[in-house]
Amino acid sequence: MPDTGGRRKRGSEWKLSNAHEVGQLVRVQCGLCNVKRWYQPGDLKEIFGDIEAELVGSKMSCERCGKHEFMHVETQNPSARERQGIRVRRLAEIRTVRRVVWRDDE
Repeated sequence: MPDTGGRRKRGSEWKLSNAHEVGQLVRVQCGLCNVKRWYQPGDLKEIFGDIEAELVGSKMSCERCGKHEFMHVETQNPSARERQGIRVRRLAEIRTVRRVVWRDDE
C-alpha cells in the first residue's frame, strides 16, 4: 500500500483516530484573532469522539475571543525541527457540571 504521507485519500474521511495512528498533530487556529494551538488527536478524540478531523473546529470556540465561527482546523505532520518549537496542549481533565433546574407548579 502506498504511503499517503498522512494526507486524505479521495472519498474517505480522515478521522482523529487516523491522525493519531500516523503521529500527526491537530492545529486549531482562530481566523479572527489569529491564535494557533496544537493538540494531540487522541485527546480531542476523547472529548468529541472519533469524528472527522475537519469537524473539530465547529465544536470548539476560541479561548481569547470566544467566537466559534472562525475556527480553522488541519492535521499536520511536523518535522522534528518544527516539533521542537511547538507547544502541544494536553488534556488534563474533563469536568462534568451538574445544574439543578426548578419549575414552579401552579
